Parts: sequence; structure tokens; C-alpha cells
Amino acid sequence: DPQIIEVGREYFDMNQPNLEAIAEDGRTGLARDKRTYSVIGLDAYRPPYIPWHLTTQEFFGMVYERLDEDGVLVVNAGRAPDDRRMVDGLVATISTVFPNVYVMDLPGSFNSIIYATARETTIDNLIENYLDLSHRDDVHPLLKNSIRITLENLQSTPEGGTIFIDELAPIEWITNQMVLNFVLSGGVEELQ
Repeated sequence: DPQIIEVGREYFDMNQPNLEAIAEDGRTGLARDKRTYSVIGLDAYRPPYIPWHLTTQEFFGMVYERLDEDGVLVVNAGRAPDDRRMVDGLVATISTVFPNVYVMDLPGSFNSIIYATARETTIDNLIENYLDLSHRDDVHPLLKNSIRITLENLQSTPEGGTIFIDELAPIEWITNQMVLNFVLSGGVEELQ
């Protein structure tokens, strides 16, 4: 949605020369575009839904092919407080393509951020980078704070979960169940 990009430029300073925001269907655009990227971010929700075709092993294979050697995939995934099936399924699916996958829960929200690296990494790499950057004056405080929040809210990488493929990606079914269970268990009252 081009309007989302404009909001990002106006209110979130998405104007850096190395940032290219593309308003196009993620899968179609990626299939057509043969360039590689340092970061590919996926935040394609109409809360709480995500298009199923952006959740499959085939799609994440395409993403992997479009990342630089040191590239990173970042996925914003919705969840319920007691239902992590969507996150677990995305992690299981992404793990079939990427060597390392990490999850952090965004504080005060029903979102988890999934990070996948194109090459082998460990969480120690992030800790070392944070320690190095935290003492530098030429690094924006937002970056330092983002890494700190990530480290403080890092979750164990889930094992198991449904692997989503083009022939079977029950995203709407899982999301509908999560929402229904949340509402029926009194979750809405917790939000108020």
C-alpha cells in the first residue's frame, strides 16, 4: 500500500538513501525482482490475518534467494497470549530454508518478531554487536535500544509446528481459531 510507505516517510523518517520501500505484492514483486537485499521485512498483515502465500516454504525459499550473503529476513507475526501456533508454524517453515531462526516477543503486544539469517549465526553474534555498538557515539540510540529490547525479550526457538507449503497453508483456519479462543476465554476483557 503506497499510503503506508508515505506514512512511514512522514512519521517514521523512512527517508534514508539505502532504504527502498516497494509497494507491491511481496511474492509477485520478489519473483519479478532479481536484485538481492540486506534485509527483507515482512509485515503484510491486515490484523490479525496474513496472506497465506507469504507464509510457505516456497515463498521463504524465494526470499532466501533474494538475500545477500549476510542478509536477514524479519517477520512480524501475530499471536494470542496462550496460542503461539502461528509463530511456531512460521518458525518451523522458515527453518526448512534458513540456517538460523530467532524469535522475540514484542513487549505489550500480541506480536512476535521472527529473525532468520542467510548464513550461520548464534545469539552470541547479536550480544557481541550490542556490546560493541553500545559504547559508540556514532550509533543512533534507537538501534541500541532496539537490540537491547530484542535481547531482553528473546524467546526459545520453538520446535515442531506445522510446515506451511503452497499446497497446505491453513493460515486462516489457525488465525480464526486463535481469535475465537481468545474471545471465548475472556481475552477481550483483559484488553479493556
